[in-house]
Amino acid sequence: MKISIIMPSYNQGRFVEAALRSALDQDYPDKEVLFLDGGSRDETMAIAERYRDRLAYCVSERDDGQSDALRKGFERASGQILTWLNTDDILLPGALSEVAQTFARHKDCEWVLGNVVWIDAGGTILRCRRGEGYSSLETRLGVLTACGPSAFFTQDLYQRVSGINLDLNYMMDTELWWRFAMAGAKFHRLRRYAWALRLHEDAKMSGHIFAESSDPAQIKVARAKDAERAHIWRLTQGHRMQRAGAFARPVSLARRACSPHYLLGRYESRLWRGRPLDEFMEAQCGR
Repeated sequence: MKISIIMPSYNQGRFVEAALRSALDQDYPDKEVLFLDGGSRDETMAIAERYRDRLAYCVSERDDGQSDALRKGFERASGQILTWLNTDDILLPGALSEVAQTFARHKDCEWVLGNVVWIDAGGTILRCRRGEGYSSLETRLGVLTACGPSAFFTQDLYQRVSGINLDLNYMMDTELWWRFAMAGAKFHRLRRYAWALRLHEDAKMSGHIFAESSDPAQIKVARAKDAERAHIWRLTQGHRMQRAGAFARPVSLARRACSPHYLLGRYESRLWRGRPLDEFMEAQCGR
């Protein structure tokens, strides 16, 4: 079962080598890594060139943003299972092996998500996040508990929902998960932590944390995100029950409070916060 990892990239030279190594050094042999850079002006491509012979595809050319790079990558991917890894994030050791085992064990499975560690620019753990369970009924109430990074899905499912939405720049992943859910995709949660999500000032989604709220660039980003959220709300309107918006937050909070998986993640956050990711990965590998 081949797993294709798409790596969209733009000016992430200080993080890109760690991201590449995390994908290429996975212990699962049947994989391919496709690296699509949007014409970086920093050292990104000089670093990527060191690994070109291990990449199934490597290109640096002007594109129309992350969604466009993802579309191009998925069109070239030959794996039965697809995922993407941003070049400031880390794919944790053993992730691909567990993904393959999960798909092999659950023959109807079309979509899996792992658990996520949030790290800072230097690789220090900020938070551990284990996802709660998933129910298609909850999506009818406007609650999508299957979200965030660490998603792996079948090529067939991706094609069935017509792929990534090129009109979205920030929430293309959330919209894709909603379309998976509305298509009735069979979902499973991985047991292990599969992903490290890096928060830093240059990150597209988390950069606002480090900027002044009055920053004109951040105001523009916030408006774009709001517009994309409104699009997703309209997209899912026919799927959600009437007046679902009134139930979404209470259901979401109750789901977390009753989820041993989620509560374990809260405990692990206390245990690992402030400690280096390398130490965490060693502990995972020793399990």
